[in-house]
Amino acid sequence: MKKIWKALFCGTLAALTAPVLPVLAADKAAADTAAPALGRGTIAYVPLDTRPVSYDYAVRTMRDAGWDVQVPPKELLSSASQTGNSDQIFEWLEDQASRAVAVVASADTMLYGGLVDSRTHHYDEAVLASRAERLLDLKKRTGSPNTYVFVTIMRSPKMSSAPAEPVYYKEWGGKLFRQGVLRDKQELQGLGHREKKELETLDREIPKDLAEDYYGRRALNLKATTFLMHGVENESFDYMLIGRDDTAPLSQAHNEARDIATIVGNMPRGQIRFFSGADQMGLLLMTQAANRLTYNYPFIYTHYAPGVGPDTVPSYEDDTARSSVWDHIFSAGAFPTRHPAKADFLLAENTPYNGVTPEANWPVNNGVIDRHKDAFLDYIEQNVKAGRQVIVADTAYGNGADKALVKGLFQRGLAYKVAAYDGWNTPGNSLGYAICQGILSPYMSPEAHKRMLETRYLDDWAYQAHARQDVAQSVIWPQGLPAKGLAGEDLQKVEQAVTESIVKTAEPVMGSVVHDYTFVLPWQRLFEVEPVLKTK
Repeated sequence: MKKIWKALFCGTLAALTAPVLPVLAADKAAADTAAPALGRGTIAYVPLDTRPVSYDYAVRTMRDAGWDVQVPPKELLSSASQTGNSDQIFEWLEDQASRAVAVVASADTMLYGGLVDSRTHHYDEAVLASRAERLLDLKKRTGSPNTYVFVTIMRSPKMSSAPAEPVYYKEWGGKLFRQGVLRDKQELQGLGHREKKELETLDREIPKDLAEDYYGRRALNLKATTFLMHGVENESFDYMLIGRDDTAPLSQAHNEARDIATIVGNMPRGQIRFFSGADQMGLLLMTQAANRLTYNYPFIYTHYAPGVGPDTVPSYEDDTARSSVWDHIFSAGAFPTRHPAKADFLLAENTPYNGVTPEANWPVNNGVIDRHKDAFLDYIEQNVKAGRQVIVADTAYGNGADKALVKGLFQRGLAYKVAAYDGWNTPGNSLGYAICQGILSPYMSPEAHKRMLETRYLDDWAYQAHARQDVAQSVIWPQGLPAKGLAGEDLQKVEQAVTESIVKTAEPVMGSVVHDYTFVLPWQRLFEVEPVLKTK
């Protein structure tokens, strides 16, 4: 694809807190007519685990944009039924790295086996130190020219259970969460008399061995993460992302994140980022690698839905929408701009009008297009008709799409004309995916681009915002089935119900294309679905 030089002035970049670099950007006229470039190079990618958002969706997006992405065999990676095999994954990566133009690796996988494994492992410090050293030495030993690493700060959810957390979390998770909230608040603001008494009670009630296991693992993981961060300073890593997994403004995860933030603040800003989220980081770094390798650094202007907009602090996160947008744009190897006329892409972020992010399955997500949503859709439509590349990040709800927004996109004939649409899990997850898939969309064939959007509407809207709750209410609860750990006939029964519910929702809006897919629960639970395109 033809490129043209864009001059970036020092003053502008200083305002954006980004390094001063000469930047190449794609010529839009050429992009409209050129076929997607193929065989751009090999990226060796180690995901968090085998979930579709970590593995299949990320890999497919990059491959559709012309990159040869190599991934470890799924039998080595963390899944619903197994722990990731870090030692064998290291052997795979060291072999692949010598032939790749870039390496993008999850440190959670390399050190612990995967994201869930990072919360439940029993490795001692010597094992983790050895693996961390091996990851730091990867670039030197293999000669890999570009190495990108991402790692998470362990989450501290209000409630959860095995296997996503240690087995005791089902009984004690709520109290551990509250203990973390009070300890964090004590350091930041101080506690009132009642809160001090509550914390003292929690400290007595929570069994000592349980607390030692929980906080000991967290401390060990933080030590390993801090050690890996030196890879940025000594050029073992070209770029590092640190994600705050499902955090909140007051929590144990937020407490630990403050210590990491201090270290990050003393490091080169153009080589490390720290923000809320986890599942989007692999695709973000692969997109950055692709942009750097092709000297393509697009400018992105952000338009927020009416209301609180950029000052929204979404559920599961502890930063404003504005801060998150900038971090995600930089992490993808792009640059934010305050001038829409200079932008290569327009990012339309659907934030809640009142700044409160409810769950997608709540009654308030009723599909009614009010005047605020109408104005947001007007913005998208006007710019699509003007030939602009519009990226839609649907972050108004947690764990699913805004029904009114998707309804409006289809009613106005915009659903397949936007560069990207994403609205699936936490706002940061959706934002990161939307930015990456939007940036990569000009390199995709029209068919691949359409399939990408179909997948997102089927997953984020038809399943997450509709079928997931429908199946829980009509099948899981009445029949006493588990929401996770499904197997055998129970799994088949639930997957059939999922398919019927998705078809019922999507076919009247999307048409017969819904029948091109089968719908599976890849981790044998209701939390995620994977639309799989049928072979013809």
